[in-house]
Amino acid sequence: MKRLVLLVSSAVLAMFCSLLSAQEPEVAGHAPDGDTFEIINNIMIPAVQHAPFSSVVTAEWTRTLEDGSTITRQNHRVVVRDGAGRIYQERRTLVPKNGQAEPLLVRIEISDPAQHIKYFCQAENHVCMLREYTGPPADVVEPVGSFGEGKMVLMREELGKSNVSGVDVTGTRETRVIGAGVIGNDQPVSITKEFWYSPQLGLNMLVKRSDPRVGVQTFTVTEVSLSEPDPKYFQVPAQFKVVDMRSAESKRATRPGTVQVTASH
Repeated sequence: MKRLVLLVSSAVLAMFCSLLSAQEPEVAGHAPDGDTFEIINNIMIPAVQHAPFSSVVTAEWTRTLEDGSTITRQNHRVVVRDGAGRIYQERRTLVPKNGQAEPLLVRIEISDPAQHIKYFCQAENHVCMLREYTGPPADVVEPVGSFGEGKMVLMREELGKSNVSGVDVTGTRETRVIGAGVIGNDQPVSITKEFWYSPQLGLNMLVKRSDPRVGVQTFTVTEVSLSEPDPKYFQVPAQFKVVDMRSAESKRATRPGTVQVTASH
C-alpha cells in the first residue's frame, strides 16, 4: 500500500513540475527589435473650385517575393469635394485582396481652403486635431533627359485619351532610370509611373506606379458623381472633440466673418 501511494505521489509531482515548466515565459534570446511599416502615398486631392465630385478611391498594392509569389493588399475610401473646394476624405487600413476583412477607418480629413483649416479626426479616440490647411505641393513639371551628373534619366510619353469611371482623361507615362551605384544599387533601377488625368476635375483619375523596390501600386477613382455633394461631409462628426493645434498667428489670420466648423455633441 505504501508503495502504491509513493508511486501515485511521484506521478502527481512529475505532472505538477511539467505544468510549472510549461507556464514559464519563453526566453527570446535577443534584445527588443523594431518592425517594418507599410505606408503608401495615395493620390492627392487638390482644392479645385467649381469642380465638385463624390467618389470611392480604390488602392491596390502588389509585391513580388524572391520565390516569385506575390502579396496583394487593397483598400477603398470615400473622397468628396464640393464646388467651394472643400475636401472630405477617409484614410483606411490595407487588407488582403479577396479576403474577408474590411478596411478599417483610421482617420477622416476635412479641408477648408477658404478658411485655411483642416481637421484630422481619429476614429480610435474620437478626437479631431484642427490645424492650418496646406494644399498639395505645386505641380512642377520635371524636364525630360539626364540629370544628377548624368546618373539618372527621365523619359515621358503621351498615351492619348481615354475614359475612367465616366470621366474623360489624358494619359502620360513617365519612366525614371536610376543608374548603378546612386542608391546603393549594383544595377540600374527603372521606375515607371502612369497617370490618367482629368482636366475637368484637375485630378488624376488613375495612377499606376511600378517600382521594383516596393512593387506595383494602382489607385483608381471609381463610383464618380459630378453633383454637388451633401454638406454633411464637411461637418465634424458627432461626438468628436476638437483640439485646436493652430498657432496664435494663424488663428488671427482666419478671415473675420467666416463660420468655423465645430463638433456636434
